[in-house]
Amino acid sequence: MKITHKQLGLTLVELLIALGLGLVLSTGVVIVFIQNNRSSVQDGELARMLENGRYVMRAMAREIAMAGFWGKYLDVSTATNHSSVAIGQECGDGVNPWAMDLLNLEFLNDATVASTGATFACLPSADIVTGSDIIAIKRLADNEIADPSVVTNQMYMRTNAVEAQMFLGGGAGTPPAMTGTVTNWAYMPVIFYLRNYSFSTGDGIPSLCRAYLDNSSPPDMATECLVEGVENLQLEFGVDDDNDFIADYYTAAPTSTEMLNSVAVRLYVLVRSLNELPNYTNDKVYTVGPANVAAANDGIFRRVFSTTIVLRNPANLSGIGT
Repeated sequence: MKITHKQLGLTLVELLIALGLGLVLSTGVVIVFIQNNRSSVQDGELARMLENGRYVMRAMAREIAMAGFWGKYLDVSTATNHSSVAIGQECGDGVNPWAMDLLNLEFLNDATVASTGATFACLPSADIVTGSDIIAIKRLADNEIADPSVVTNQMYMRTNAVEAQMFLGGGAGTPPAMTGTVTNWAYMPVIFYLRNYSFSTGDGIPSLCRAYLDNSSPPDMATECLVEGVENLQLEFGVDDDNDFIADYYTAAPTSTEMLNSVAVRLYVLVRSLNELPNYTNDKVYTVGPANVAAANDGIFRRVFSTTIVLRNPANLSGIGT
């Protein structure tokens, strides 16, 4: 016997229930996706910000600690310039030679367009982040090199520990004649400052930049930017006023005498994410060493990094710089 069944469709109620359940499930999937995507974006911005901050601290701390390293020569004030020495784009105040003035550290507190232009003529003063500090560091490279390894248009110090001469690699009569055991050390002046944009003017992403002595002919003070998202840079100098090489106090506005007597530096930087994050408002006030940065009330992550750096070659060592 053949039994047939009548084919029945869904009722309207069943259809509405199915659609409702599907909508709920779809909404849940979309919400999870959006949250995961937002978390991924936030994690990426945070990770990049933290890495940038750590890199800034490592790079600047290394340079500051090595300020005033003059190889195997102690009294750098008696070093002379060989006839080959020549500088193209200078820095300093625009009048007095700066590049070959072998001063360990120079500092500009809470820089303005005017003070930057008057102090460091090679910097793009109109583009600096006003209110941040600028620091200039002069030192030699970590390792000595032999005469055959001297690079053309690189500035060097040549010394036998009794006398020292600065010379330009590849210049006439170089390396200079000198008796005894002689070593050559590459000269590495650098100025750290903040620029108010990253790749294009007005992009709003401040960056840590540096001016350095390049290998053009003759060498120029050139500039390059190292890290995006550095909003503020502040320094405090630990001053030794009783000649025991221990900082007795810290100051954010050192006098020339206090600079010479500094044995440590506190470094503070405020680093931000490169992009704004949705549904996030940063209403925090940040203390960047001696400076307070007001809340921006935007969607950007920020963090303060700080460290204390011991100067390995303080200017007052054995009376140097006094």
